[in-house]
Amino acid sequence: MTDDALIPRLRIGLLGSGFIANFHLQALFAVRHVTVAGVYSPTAAHREALAAKANALELGPCRAFDSLEAMVAYGEVEALWIGAPNYARLAIMREIHDLVKSGRAKLVGIACEKPLARTLTEAREMLRLAEDASLIHGYLENQVFSSAVQRGKD
Repeated sequence: MTDDALIPRLRIGLLGSGFIANFHLQALFAVRHVTVAGVYSPTAAHREALAAKANALELGPCRAFDSLEAMVAYGEVEALWIGAPNYARLAIMREIHDLVKSGRAKLVGIACEKPLARTLTEAREMLRLAEDASLIHGYLENQVFSSAVQRGKD
């Protein structure tokens, strides 16, 4: 990516609204140049609560969406954080791939909470789909440098 292509403020959409999504909101509070622009979760009350929490933390403006497609069609989300349950991640990645390849989504990146997939075969497909959609991709391993993990390594 050239300097001309840098995004001044990355607008992300969260997929999932459970424990890990709340954990990421707390972590994003300390990150500069990021906005949580959207939340999708199949449970309306959960997605509404998470969007409200993002707004209360001044991470928004954040909206709750009733589908992944609606969130990316909104046009205010540039990257997605997959924090949905393990069993749903590959299906979600397939949908993201389809949305990007068909032109219904204009995304630059995707990040997935650990574990990436349930099997090595699924993990390889997740990677293949991200690369085929030309998405910058990453793995959300947020505990590697925590004090407790570091003490355990020592």
